[in-house]
This record gives sequence, structure tokens and C-alpha cells, in this order.
Amino acid sequence: MESIYASKKTLLISLLSTTVFAAVISFFPQYYGYLLIAYFIIMPAIMIKYMSKQIKQMRAPSGGKVIMVEDARELFDKDPQGDEIMKAQMKQNMLGMIPLLVLIGLGLTLWPLIGHIPNPWIRFIAIFAYFESYSVMNYLLSKKMMSMSKDVLKPVFQYKVTDKGIQIKPFGSIAFPLRDYEIRLVKESSAVDLIAKRDGQQSYRIYSKDPEKLFNILRDKGLAEA
Repeated sequence: MESIYASKKTLLISLLSTTVFAAVISFFPQYYGYLLIAYFIIMPAIMIKYMSKQIKQMRAPSGGKVIMVEDARELFDKDPQGDEIMKAQMKQNMLGMIPLLVLIGLGLTLWPLIGHIPNPWIRFIAIFAYFESYSVMNYLLSKKMMSMSKDVLKPVFQYKVTDKGIQIKPFGSIAFPLRDYEIRLVKESSAVDLIAKRDGQQSYRIYSKDPEKLFNILRDKGLAEA
């Protein structure tokens, strides 16, 4: 699943919107109010479209014959590798916060100065560079986070396995067949690891009170169509 911030299409939209915004602020400030109205109409529509697509992907596969239901939160707490998994996830999440912190810092320092640049062309270039540097940084860091997903295990302990895939609670799913994953039994952690074979794809650690049974189900059912 590709992050909205790592999408090249999103980067192009950002480039276009930044150009329009910088042009209005620099050369047509009398239309700034109309620009804000347009922004608050267009951006929610884009986000709703994106989120509906993401939710649809997370909810698939739905239905299907239930093979196994599990609630194994306590096993995650007992996992000898649990701290390592949490540290890797925290590192990934902190990386995602960097663009916002940078934007806040720049907003408190550079933005007040940019807004008072008298030359409209210099102001246009400064505004464009201000927002595009943030967009490019966001894009690159999102790409980095996606590449880390292959090596960072996402713990799963509440789920049900059907003949269509794994339905994760409260939301999320892993569809069969599992041809993009390597299936590993990790007895010491009472879990089965799904290790992504492709960069940008999430890896999982799925806990179970009967990990051998889960391993056999995922191997037999999950790879049946591979």
C-alpha cells in the first residue's frame, strides 16, 4: 500500500498547487480569500477519495469461511523480541514526524520574513522554495519509511483467518495468496512471521496460541493459489 506522501502523483499535485499559491500571494493578493475557499473545498475531496481507497484495500478480503480466530495480546507482551520490534516501529514513526516538526520550525522563523519581501518575483521564488522543499522532504522520507516496512515487523494479535485471507482487528487485512511473503514459524515467540519479499511492502509477526497450526494454515491455504 503506497503512502499518499510517497506518491509521484501527489508530488506533482503539490508542485502545481504550490505554484498557484505562490503566484496568488506574490502577484494577485486580492484573490487570496478565493484561494483559501478553493483549498478547503478541493483538499477534503482529495483526502476523502484517497482514504476511501485505502479503507477499501484494508477491508479486503471480507467474508469467506472462517478457519481460525485468535486473540493473543498476552503473547506479544511475552515475546523476547517484543522490545526490539517496538523500537523499530518507534524509529519508523519518529521518522514520519520530522517533516511536520520542520514545517512548524520554518513557519515560526522563515515564513514571517518571506511574507514581507517587497519584490514580488523574489517573494514568489521564496514561497515556492519554502513549500516545495517541505514536499520533497516529505516525499523522500515517506519513501524511506516504505522501504523500512519490509524490515520492520508489524505485530498482529487479534485477527481471524478465512479462506480469503487474514482479517486484522480493528482494521486491516492480508489477502491470499501469500506469494509476496516468506512464511516463517517462530516458536520462541509463539508467532508466524510474514516477511515481505518486495521493498515498500509491510512485514508482519502474527501471534497465536497454536503457532504450528497457524503456520500450516498459512502455508497450505495461503500458498494454494501461488
